[in-house]
Amino acid sequence: MLQAIRDKAHGIFAWVMLIMIGVPFALWGIQNYIDTGKEQPMAVVAGSEIFERDVNRVYEQSLSSLVGLGQFDEAELKRESLERLIRDELVVHSAEDKGLAIGDEDVRGFVQTLPYFQTEGKFDKEKYKLMLSSQGMNPTQFIAQIRRTLTLEQYQRGLSDTAFVTQKQIDDFYRLRNQQRVFDYVTVPLKKYEGQFSDQQIETYYRNNIASFQSPERVAIQYIAITLDDVGKDIKPTEEELTALYEEQKNQLTAVEKRKISHILLAVDASKPDEDKSALEKIAQVRQRALAGEDFAKLAKQFSNDTISAEKGGDLGLMSKEGMEPAFSDAAFKLAKGEVSEPVKTSFGYHLIKVTEIDVPKVRSFEETRAELIKSFQRTAAENKFYELGQKLTEQGFEHPDSLEAAAKALNLNIQETGFFTREQGEGIAAEEAVRKASFGADVLNGRNSEPVEVGSDKVYLLRVKEHQPASDKPLAEVKQAIVARMREEASREEARKRATQIVDEVKQGKSLADASKHLGLNVINSGVVGRVESKLSPVLVKAVFQAPSARQGAGADALPGIVSVEDGSPVVYRLLSVSEGSSEKVDPKELSLARDFLFKNLGQIELTAYLQQLRAQGDVYVKPQQ
Repeated sequence: MLQAIRDKAHGIFAWVMLIMIGVPFALWGIQNYIDTGKEQPMAVVAGSEIFERDVNRVYEQSLSSLVGLGQFDEAELKRESLERLIRDELVVHSAEDKGLAIGDEDVRGFVQTLPYFQTEGKFDKEKYKLMLSSQGMNPTQFIAQIRRTLTLEQYQRGLSDTAFVTQKQIDDFYRLRNQQRVFDYVTVPLKKYEGQFSDQQIETYYRNNIASFQSPERVAIQYIAITLDDVGKDIKPTEEELTALYEEQKNQLTAVEKRKISHILLAVDASKPDEDKSALEKIAQVRQRALAGEDFAKLAKQFSNDTISAEKGGDLGLMSKEGMEPAFSDAAFKLAKGEVSEPVKTSFGYHLIKVTEIDVPKVRSFEETRAELIKSFQRTAAENKFYELGQKLTEQGFEHPDSLEAAAKALNLNIQETGFFTREQGEGIAAEEAVRKASFGADVLNGRNSEPVEVGSDKVYLLRVKEHQPASDKPLAEVKQAIVARMREEASREEARKRATQIVDEVKQGKSLADASKHLGLNVINSGVVGRVESKLSPVLVKAVFQAPSARQGAGADALPGIVSVEDGSPVVYRLLSVSEGSSEKVDPKELSLARDFLFKNLGQIELTAYLQQLRAQGDVYVKPQQ
């Protein structure tokens, strides 16, 4: 199961690992608060305390996923963050009560696979100690956190992975997914509203919608930047260093061996064993003719099912070993020039392979690779120095949280500034979402330095606020024209909605949709057969139609009309005519397998959610009352 966690980490595990490992080690340090002092917990779960800083950490993580998605309820988001932490504690305690745990060897094995502690693909004990030390942690603390995280994920996967999917559920899924409907509809167009609004009406609208007429919250920041390009500018290797690097990388600088290959392919359908046997016998006969002296190119033109290469006598051109299926490449690179292989089986069928030319690799000289060596040396040296500077930036930012001066002086860097920007948009370094998120974080807004912010793998910034402008109401005079335009638009939609409602009322009284629409000069359109995914019609309209009562609940002459406003605000009146249920009979087996996996995961998540809700209801949980 640990391997499954490595391969398919998601959900709570991915979230916890991102906060606990990904952010700290990628960004060079998140402050670990260990001493709780006299702080009162926000919640207590079976004796385990949850503090406000824990909730804020989860809240900040959730907030980053909402950037650019509009307004959100801060209080609700913090409540959800607290509930998430409570849920995690309940799961861990439940696992402990049942005697479930991750063994030491499994934990060590997992830690050694983490890329943060590896050098050239292998676990680096010194890097492990150094990175833990930079976080103010010791191996015992870190292993305990990893053990907890793995236990949490394994326990929940053990619950969600017990779900199963029946054939009836598959059939019901495709019955709904592939369902088709036919309906009539008429669009009521919007007309320009010509009425006037009094100053009192405008002011009332302004007061009732004040949140829509605000200047967004903005900040301007000061920052120190370390970039890989800047670090590498002054690195100039000596001849001795370049020579040593050349000797070290000589094998990598050797050109890859290539071979000019011709082949004859007899294609095989893997689902037909008789065809496989017949093809093998036939290609063996073709091979005997080639060995007897017949021209391989003529045989390829006559027998090969690879029509493109057959026209060229089976020639595939120069190929490297990595460009082919393993079975094909293994056979091709064992042949001598001019030799014909035994029949070789691949996913395409059976091949005869002939090597017509061998491009023997040559070791490139020092002078030929000099430019590459310089770039390689500079890149490696710059990365090492970049990492060291990043560590130093972390230390300085932590030791002097109220100023950038000490860090700038220690690293001999300039303090730079940005103009104002919002949570959703900025220029320069504020164009980066990670920078904007950190700039609006609690630490920075409260006057402290940010944690180092990494952008990509080649930039890191230390930030602090220069000026903060909270969101503020725009004066009525400034937004009056926008308010009037919005009121006209809403009035236009309301009038169109009234006309649509009149059509619906007349249809309910027995008129056809066409007759009810005629006096408004509107034409009724028949949709034709429509599936759930219909590109020619409004997705909003199609969704509404598929949410309407099905044929078993009334359609055709007995169907009640409905109204839905489409993308431009125009109301559309529709009436369902017929429903054709979908089927799974002709669905491709691969698609069926994907559908089964989808339903399995969905049902597993439903069962897990229900179990977690039960734990929450029955758990020993105290939550501090809100003041």
